[in-house]
Amino acid sequence: MTIRLTPQRQAILALINGSSSHWDAETVLAAMKSTGKSIGIATVYRALAALEAAALIDSMFIGERKCYERMDKHHHDHLLCTVCGGIEEFFQPQIEELQAKIAHEHGFMMKSHSLILQGICQQCQQPEDCLKIKGLT
Repeated sequence: MTIRLTPQRQAILALINGSSSHWDAETVLAAMKSTGKSIGIATVYRALAALEAAALIDSMFIGERKCYERMDKHHHDHLLCTVCGGIEEFFQPQIEELQAKIAHEHGFMMKSHSLILQGICQQCQQPEDCLKIKGLT
C-alpha cells in the first residue's frame, strides 16, 4: 500500500524511526508539540494508522495501550512495568525455542507471537524512586 507522506506523517515517521522507544498516540502528540509542530490528536491517530497500514511502522498492544515502533527491529518480547508504564525489550532464544516446540506439539503453525511480562521495574521497586517518577515528591 502506498500512502501520501504529508509533512505530519513524515515528522511522525522520523520521530518513531529515530528512536528505539515505544510510542502511543499521546506520546507522539507530546513529542510533536514539544518541537513546535502544530498537530491535533486526530491527525496523530490517522497518521499512525496510515503509516502502519503502509508497513512503515509496527504496532502491538502493550497492556491496554497500542504502541508503535520502528519496523526494522528484530523480534523481541517486552517487560511492562505496571507502576510507571515503562517498557523494556528482551530476547531469549530458549523462550523462542519452547514456543515453537509447543506450537509444533499441538500441530499449530505459528505465524507470530507476542510475549509481555507484567510486573514492577527495578526503579519502581524502590519506594522513593517510584514517588519521584509519579511526581509525588
